[in-house]
Amino acid sequence: MTERPLSKNPWLRMSALPRATGVVLLVVGAVWVMQGIGVAKGSVMTDNTWWAVLGAAFVIAGVVVLQRSLNAAKRAIAADEPRDPR
Repeated sequence: MTERPLSKNPWLRMSALPRATGVVLLVVGAVWVMQGIGVAKGSVMTDNTWWAVLGAAFVIAGVVVLQRSLNAAKRAIAADEPRDPR
């Protein structure tokens, strides 16, 4: 059985757990911001500033998790590339 070559795409090289965590933080944070500022209606969270602030913190955390994981994947790709002997 032959091994598949590693992908050069950093999104495909990212670990699944940080990628999933970052996406969940982004989505949950965005929903909370929308509810907190009153765009999404029908919840006890609607028009409550606390949820908008907490949602914004979740969005920022999601971006940080995704960025750190993406940078790690890019470093792994760079480490796998052969060096020029010149």
